[in-house]
Amino acid sequence: MSRRHYLILVLIFIAVVIAGYFFGKAVLPRIILRILDDSLESPGTSYTGGGLAVTTFNPSASNPFNQAPDAPAENLGPNPHEAPDVQHPDSHDDQTADMETGGFSDLWIEVNVTEQLVRIMDGDQVIKEMIASTGKEGRETPLGTFEIQNRGTWFYNEKYQQGAKYWVSFKDWGLYLFHSVAMDKDGQVIQEEAEKLGQPSSHGCVRLSIEDAKWIYDNVPEKTKVVIRK
Repeated sequence: MSRRHYLILVLIFIAVVIAGYFFGKAVLPRIILRILDDSLESPGTSYTGGGLAVTTFNPSASNPFNQAPDAPAENLGPNPHEAPDVQHPDSHDDQTADMETGGFSDLWIEVNVTEQLVRIMDGDQVIKEMIASTGKEGRETPLGTFEIQNRGTWFYNEKYQQGAKYWVSFKDWGLYLFHSVAMDKDGQVIQEEAEKLGQPSSHGCVRLSIEDAKWIYDNVPEKTKVVIRK
């Protein structure tokens, strides 16, 4: 073998080594990561860790508490309350924003925490009055002016072993609600809780009789003003 051929072989060997190093260092890991990324892809919530984007399956993505089709907490939120894992339920029976207002020209809701009453108002006129239970001491229902947001037919909170029907959120999209008296997981009224209607007893939500909760669920559209006062 001539010196020229030997030099060519050495150069080819060096080129192969350099190409192999580059491929193994830069190209191959990208191919492997791409394969892993594709194999891990599934419905859920994405996050990034270690340079690899991974999508994890979240079985409660359409059912936030993994308990019921409509499952907000009864004001168990983090500020100032103790919350379940999620705070904004994204599974609910939304009614359309243009829900009929029953011919009322200026529909709004007044909650009086001193009287423990909810009044459905049309301007200055009282249309309907409901006995309520607002937040107990330490978990008071927030005072102020809010508006109706999302809604659902049922929720159940495993931690507190309580649920309720016909919830309609007025603050923080599922954190503060109008809803029925407390129920067990089978949808049966918890009698000792129902007997507290008319006195502060909730975790910040506004509890109502089943009939009154359903009336708000059926008749009060989104963006309706809610005024909570003493």
